[in-house]
Amino acid sequence: MDEFKDFIAGSPAREGDFFFREAFIDDLWESLRKEHVLIRAPRRMGKTSVMLRLQDEPRDGRLVVFLNVEEINTPAGFCQDLITAIHEQQPEYVRQALAGAWSFLGNIVSRFKEVEAYRFKIALREADADWEENWKTKAEELVQTIHRTEQPLLIILDELPDMILNMQKKCPEKLHTFLHWFRGVRQNPRRDNVRWLVGGSVNLTSTLDAQGMLNLINDLRDEPLPPFSPDEVKTFVETMLGMRQVAFDPAVVETVKALLGKPIPFFLQLLTQELYRDWRKHHETLSPEHVHTVFKTVLLGETARDKLQHYRSRINTHYPDDEKNAAFDILDRLSRSEEPLTREALLTAYTDVEAAKPRPRAGQELKQAFRNLLLLLQNDFYVEEAGERQYDFASRILKLWWRKYYG
Repeated sequence: MDEFKDFIAGSPAREGDFFFREAFIDDLWESLRKEHVLIRAPRRMGKTSVMLRLQDEPRDGRLVVFLNVEEINTPAGFCQDLITAIHEQQPEYVRQALAGAWSFLGNIVSRFKEVEAYRFKIALREADADWEENWKTKAEELVQTIHRTEQPLLIILDELPDMILNMQKKCPEKLHTFLHWFRGVRQNPRRDNVRWLVGGSVNLTSTLDAQGMLNLINDLRDEPLPPFSPDEVKTFVETMLGMRQVAFDPAVVETVKALLGKPIPFFLQLLTQELYRDWRKHHETLSPEHVHTVFKTVLLGETARDKLQHYRSRINTHYPDDEKNAAFDILDRLSRSEEPLTREALLTAYTDVEAAKPRPRAGQELKQAFRNLLLLLQNDFYVEEAGERQYDFASRILKLWWRKYYG
């Protein structure tokens, strides 16, 4: 079998392809014993892989259900997809525990001898002619039934901020009701057998703060997913190349670390994969020059462009309209600078953008708005502090890519 197929780049890493997150996983399970948890991480950082690890290796007797809610745009759709996910991933639990205690679900389940997700979801939708109005009743009946079983359950919701933004566009009048219901479910002490783990590539706090609903999620324990450490990068590269008998100069590892900076796991995987591909073609000992060539042609080329484009497009999608141009200008300036920029320099850039508006802010209002935007860019993993009152891109590859295409 072609060893090249063993690389995982882009898909969630599972089983033997899962690296380095054991301590983070341990912390998550410890937090989940008492609290509901929010995982924050940009795209390609490995958030979904962590979530699926919890499902693959559950603890504390919990059944685990994973649901990506990125495309959901109504509370009714959420409720239907959640019931479907529980039925598909925990069929015995549904049949033996839930169906008998909840007649609505029991009548549907009795029609299927096996788990047939597509047909089940259709039957679920057809079982109530007015799901859009009755979603809250159905959702409440679901969690009440789960509570009565006393079976510990972990429900994982991936890309929750996207669902919230979708609801804001599709049915804004229902969003507050949904979030208020969801908070009530999490805070009800009688439902302590259920834990919720939510995650998002877009900052959930800033998403709801812009809509005045931050108080509806501030009970979640915030767990930002860290990037790989320098030692982990070294181990990963040496392991991935070594197990494939690739000859490489020891300086290759240091070159990879220097080029990536704080590495986004996907791009570390992609760079290592392409180094292996290069070696297979020429069977030359990999050198730092090979790393520079592959980095420039692949990671800063068309191959990775669509993977990084999200970091720019999400500002257009998720940032306040009156702050988008300032965010772009700050990132453009940072990308062009070889050194970090001072807070004062970024404030000057922000002020220049503000001055072009018909009714520019000034004084303390301007400074507070700048502080809020800078914090937002930090929380969304665009920038980080790089010294006292100095800032730079959090990811070197993102900085170089931004400079190439937009700086």
